[in-house]
Amino acid sequence: MRWRVFTLCLVIMLFYPVLSCEDETHYMKGDKCCKMCGPGKRMMLDDNCEDPRCQDCQVGEYQSGYTHETKCERQPSCDPNLHFLPQSIPSKTELSKCQCKHGYYCSAEDDCSTCRKHTVCSPGQIIVKNGTSISDTSCAACKIGTFSSHHSADNCYEWKTCDTGYVEGTPGSLTSDRTCVMATRSYRTAIFGVVLVFLVLIVASALMIFIRKRKMRSNTQAKHGKEIIKHGDNRDVTERQDRPFIRQPQEDVDISEPVSPSPSNVTENGNVVVQEDGKHSISPSSETHPSSGNSFFY
Repeated sequence: MRWRVFTLCLVIMLFYPVLSCEDETHYMKGDKCCKMCGPGKRMMLDDNCEDPRCQDCQVGEYQSGYTHETKCERQPSCDPNLHFLPQSIPSKTELSKCQCKHGYYCSAEDDCSTCRKHTVCSPGQIIVKNGTSISDTSCAACKIGTFSSHHSADNCYEWKTCDTGYVEGTPGSLTSDRTCVMATRSYRTAIFGVVLVFLVLIVASALMIFIRKRKMRSNTQAKHGKEIIKHGDNRDVTERQDRPFIRQPQEDVDISEPVSPSPSNVTENGNVVVQEDGKHSISPSSETHPSSGNSFFY
């Protein structure tokens, strides 16, 4: 019985160091359970395993947990020349991340190794979302009818409306406002001239179209007329062939022979007396007047 108790006590004494070795604060070195140094410290070389000597990390170094290492981790170098904020008192127990200056943001959220400049919204744009230390600025263009004249504008403003008696001098754009000028007589005259020229061009175009159409119509009618005349000549020839021939009257030709002069047909002046055709010779006869009873000869 005593032998069993002695054996049990020996086993407990042998395994006690192993059972009491915690994973977070101790580590095994051979068959021994050794202590580790706490956060912000490092272990000295060749030191006592059961009661080690620990040393604080230097400036720019850190140790976030228990360790049996003889070196501390180095803090990242936040160089102000690379647009980082300077670290006044870096922590020795945790990682101190670098932070970018105002106007810059980290290229990676988990590891701020480089700083990039925030996007600057140009004139004609507005800021949709302001940049942070870990994100860039978002921009958007102004709507039609509005403008922004400077960089990184928060709002777009509507174009000016010209009052009565004023006209637009310079049209508005995404980067500038509309300007208004007084409507002078010369300005109105210029506008009238522009409108008049525009109307003249419209009338001239319409007239040219009308003349062109009329010319085309005339050419079409002339072509059609030639076809009618051609067919009409053929019909005239056919009609003349079908008509009866009518002889036209001719004048009578005097075929009488010339009369030789003789004492009976010559006048006192020596001219030949010619008898006209169609007239009959008249014989002398006596005519008695009813009242006197005298007779006259003709």
